[in-house]
Amino acid sequence: METVLVLTVSGKDRAGLVEQLADVIATHRGNWEHCRMAHLAGRFVGLLEVSVSAESQQELEAALRTIEDLDVMIAVGELVEPEAQGHFDLEVVGSDHQGIVRDVFKALAAADVNVEELSTKTTNAPESGGLVFEARARLAAGSGVDRDVIQSNLEAIAQDLMVDIRWLD
Repeated sequence: METVLVLTVSGKDRAGLVEQLADVIATHRGNWEHCRMAHLAGRFVGLLEVSVSAESQQELEAALRTIEDLDVMIAVGELVEPEAQGHFDLEVVGSDHQGIVRDVFKALAAADVNVEELSTKTTNAPESGGLVFEARARLAAGSGVDRDVIQSNLEAIAQDLMVDIRWLD
């Protein structure tokens, strides 16, 4: 029987860290499925989905916790069948302000939209010197979701908020 593990890892960034993590997983008969990794504030951080046989799970978990200078949190996931939903990509760009992430994702939650992937950043605006907020997300929604309503709700958050929605399904 296969077990799915969801790993959250964080450590001081250094060369060879991903290779060491991958080696521990492969050595203990795990399979690296999906991941998202980034360098944030001088640290290497990542989210990984690993499948492993039930017989090898404890051994793999113990070995992951011995990687030097790497904090590892492990949660047991579940095999899930994907629901029939429409997927779309969202890009939002506008002047940064406190609460913008909350406001954008409150509007999406109110429309019963699920966030599957998200990345955000702030950059300096070339002309004003202020900060520009950018978000990119992969979203899922049932067939009854109205794209125009979502776009209007998001654009109402701030006057300069530009919203681009691309339906994938």
